[in-house]
Amino acid sequence: MLLDWLIWMKERKPEIAIHANVGVPDQLLEQLRTGVLDIAVLYAPKLLPGFRVELLVEEQLVLVRTRSRDGEPDGAEDYVYVDWGPLFAAQHDASSNSFGEPGLFVGLGPLGLSYILRAGGMGYFRRGAAAPHIASGELEIVDGAPEFTYPAYAVYPESSEAREDIQEALRGLKEVVN
Repeated sequence: MLLDWLIWMKERKPEIAIHANVGVPDQLLEQLRTGVLDIAVLYAPKLLPGFRVELLVEEQLVLVRTRSRDGEPDGAEDYVYVDWGPLFAAQHDASSNSFGEPGLFVGLGPLGLSYILRAGGMGYFRRGAAAPHIASGELEIVDGAPEFTYPAYAVYPESSEAREDIQEALRGLKEVVN
């Protein structure tokens, strides 16, 4: 999403300077508070006074797996747990799937996805990120596994609502996620 939005901004509003950061939510919120950033895209934002929170997209987390070298699906012992936040953890733990103790915990979805693509295994990933690998046959969705909603939000100071550049950037974010 970030790359698509950066390209959208370059093509439509080249006069607007962009400072794009990737970080943990608390750091991004602090950068919003101090004015370093004008907009943050967060998956589980804290509701803070003085900030607007707008839903951008509701992504789905799906369980995907690679196939082992003998053509059989990889097993539960190859489960990679991605920390998608507290809401995912609660839903995941309450689901009927029991994978046992994951062999690997990661805090970044793209790292976990790259790992299973190279080393084999299974894990929950954003459907959009997994889609090209599903289409190519590298991954398959695990039939019957629960899927989880993973919404992304734009967060920005209420005081910047009247700024035309902020509204244009928000319009671009909404356009690239649809």
